[in-house]
Amino acid sequence: MGTVSAADAPAISVLTGDALAAAVKGNLDNDLTLQKFNLKVKGKEADVTIEGSVDEGEQMAHAGNVAEQVKGVRYVFNNIVPKN
Repeated sequence: MGTVSAADAPAISVLTGDALAAAVKGNLDNDLTLQKFNLKVKGKEADVTIEGSVDEGEQMAHAGNVAEQVKGVRYVFNNIVPKN
């Protein structure tokens, strides 16, 4: 049995910047609770910023949780404003 060097290992693709923002946006838009708010997402390296408004603080927190679940997200800047 041979050994596998790091050079032989398959590359692991990690999304960053705009691609990471697009992945987060897709998850937010697919979430039944959040899709009606059309939240905006920007990405820089492994960090994402979510902006927009929601009805309640719980929805704001939920959006942050959804964003954190995307592989590659290091930090979420949650700039969502709840109306209530």
